[in-house]
Amino acid sequence: IDAYPDADFAGLYGHEKNNDPACAKSRTGFVITVADCPMVWVSKLQTETALSTMEAEIIALAHCCRELFPVMDIVKEMGEAMDLPTKDMSTMHVSIHEDNAGALVLAETIPPQFTPRSKYYMLLRLFGFVKKSTSV
Repeated sequence: IDAYPDADFAGLYGHEKNNDPACAKSRTGFVITVADCPMVWVSKLQTETALSTMEAEIIALAHCCRELFPVMDIVKEMGEAMDLPTKDMSTMHVSIHEDNAGALVLAETIPPQFTPRSKYYMLLRLFGFVKKSTSV
């Protein structure tokens, strides 16, 4: 199984209406392949506004990883249905091909640690310092 997540940081900014907040949104895109055949592909605007390319890539990577688990279950069930040896399916080979260096550093750090350049992301995620609009 191979996964290829990517993000386009604020992709429409400056190309569409300048007063439209959706233009500042980043786009998540990814494809998940099994045996080099596409199984899942997605391209959509992110629900929140990313403040950097690293944050947009982390959001895309997280979305892609959430979609990986059902694909892994399907592959395991297909193997069982075809009487393939599935005793070692708990160690299924999955490759995630991320192209953003900042997102790789943040994603590969175990336990999760934040770098000085990703401090605002830590505040946003861990402490919820995010300004949400409310309708009255």
